Amino acid sequence: MTIPEVFRYAGWSAYLSAAATIVGFVTLIVFFSVGEPFGTINDISSIILALSLLPLALALYLLQRPCAALLSLIALIIGICAMLAASILQILLVLRVVKLELTLVAVPAAFGVVGVWLLLNSSLALASGTLPSGLAWVGMVAGVGYILVILGFILGGQQHPLTAVGGLAAVIGYPIWAIWIGGLLLSGRLIA
Repeated sequence: MTIPEVFRYAGWSAYLSAAATIVGFVTLIVFFSVGEPFGTINDISSIILALSLLPLALALYLLQRPCAALLSLIALIIGICAMLAASILQILLVLRVVKLELTLVAVPAAFGVVGVWLLLNSSLALASGTLPSGLAWVGMVAGVGYILVILGFILGGQQHPLTAVGGLAAVIGYPIWAIWIGGLLLSGRLIA
């Protein structure tokens, strides 16, 4: 697969990840009001989100590698491990192999590490100019949002204010970032 093909695939994956984020947010709210099947739909959207991030991780690595070979490789490894952990845990939950209690902190923790990946890539993009600075800043906001969610969970669970603030930053910032980067990847204007 050539780099332009990876970028094209990652662009469509970015759009899918934005949609999965929005669906996940809406179904989570509905689940707390109505109950099932919206919890399961939320879990499935989390699987789609985590798996759709994998092509983006590769595309960002290819984009950042010429400017920051080691840091981009570290970001790729961190991202792939977190994305796979989140998706595997959610798949096991949907298949009823594991109980919800096991995933209540582990899945947000995995997405918190995805936030570290997003923050690192956005910082690299800002420093190197590989992406527009506005996009890099939106990525940093979304990345910090994901990190704040797990800090909130650790400090006080789902009810902690950091969980809510971080969740809002991630659920607003990430789709904007994903749609923006998806468009850039599909445009063919990004060069690795």
